Amino acid sequence: MFVRMNHLPGWLESYRTLPRPVLLFAAAQFLINLINSAQFLLLNLFLKDQGMSDPAIAALTSQRFVATFFLALPAGLWLRGRPLRKPMLTGTMLFPLTALVSLETVRLGMMGAASGCFLAMGFAGLVLNVAGLPMMMRLAPPKKSSEALSLLFATWAAASICAGLLSTVLQSIGQIDIGGLRIVFNDHATLLLLTLTGFGAPFILARIPDPTPRDRPAKNWLHVRRADWPVLTRALLPTLCIATGAGLSIQFLNLFFDSVHQLGSAAYSAFGAMSSVLVLFAGLFVPEVKRLLGWRGAILGVQGAAVVLLAAMGLTELWKTSSWALPFALTCFVLRQPLMNMAGPSTSELTMTYVGERNRELVSACNGAIWSGAWWLAARSFELLRAHHLPYWQVFLVTSVLYFVGSVSYLLLIRTVERRDADEAALAAGLAEAVNCPPPRS
Repeated sequence: MFVRMNHLPGWLESYRTLPRPVLLFAAAQFLINLINSAQFLLLNLFLKDQGMSDPAIAALTSQRFVATFFLALPAGLWLRGRPLRKPMLTGTMLFPLTALVSLETVRLGMMGAASGCFLAMGFAGLVLNVAGLPMMMRLAPPKKSSEALSLLFATWAAASICAGLLSTVLQSIGQIDIGGLRIVFNDHATLLLLTLTGFGAPFILARIPDPTPRDRPAKNWLHVRRADWPVLTRALLPTLCIATGAGLSIQFLNLFFDSVHQLGSAAYSAFGAMSSVLVLFAGLFVPEVKRLLGWRGAILGVQGAAVVLLAAMGLTELWKTSSWALPFALTCFVLRQPLMNMAGPSTSELTMTYVGERNRELVSACNGAIWSGAWWLAARSFELLRAHHLPYWQVFLVTSVLYFVGSVSYLLLIRTVERRDADEAALAAGLAEAVNCPPPRS
């Protein structure tokens, strides 16, 4: 006699009912994110092994952000109201191809061609980022949008874990000999292997439908309605605050732990991997949090806790000689990232709901431009602040203030969406009552 397995927990069971196109789209995004994760972990190290200096590495890799910053708005305007599968297919073919050619041109010393490839890779990534969220919103039923977006965000954490594990395993092997052929598993080999996996993404995307948007594209695609400008401004203000705050400190956390607490890169990577595992499970738990606590708990609550942890982590610099400072800072580090990332699917769903279907591609493009521009500007600001010997804890407090302002800015969007939902529910109830009410007797 076979024993029936217990059902999955409710918060995981809801993902089993997602439509097949949503699952396929998330699988394709996972393969693309393997490339992103590999580059995040290993690209700078590979470029350094090729003899490039830190300024040269920064100049080359920044070509990707140049494409995003300058082309995001035109791309978002052009994609509004159009079918998105063909642009997504184009992006998923171009991104791994340009990533592969970028690696090989650097290896062969063709730096002029490499610069052009990094620029093209930035454009391909831009297309994927601009069209990704709106495409998922079109594929998912309205009642399943929270699960769909949470799954999409979880692909990044899953790809980070897989890329980190594969890199560790391959580089621990070092090299193997097969029939007299020696294969060395260095940074280049790991980047090459994970980049090649991305070529499977367009084959998966080719199997999903291409939902037709309700709003047709405008004849003048550069035109934005006057009434949409206040909506777009309110929707983008929280992103501007949070992106600037993140650029000031999050990309330099490894420097904080190295300079303040003398934590080595291997230990930092281990705790980062632990945090990525929590990010994956916390991201999948987002729909349940939203159902239990609503928009306010899913966004303001978890972001507020993350801000407190960030500030507490930075303040450990004042007691860095104490035995408890490093364990406390690491605890804050491991818990902060999952909490902050938990708000990502909810803030994306809230913003996309607030701006409406007509402006989703435009907002997605503007978000990409804001993140790229804010991180570049924040990196320059961090360089200036540290040059004047401003301590890390003060930089982290500035980040916490920006995070707080960004989180509170979401409150306006939440109130608008809640009021709109209440009006629609009242209208539906009124119509139902009118249908069920018998006509008056004459």
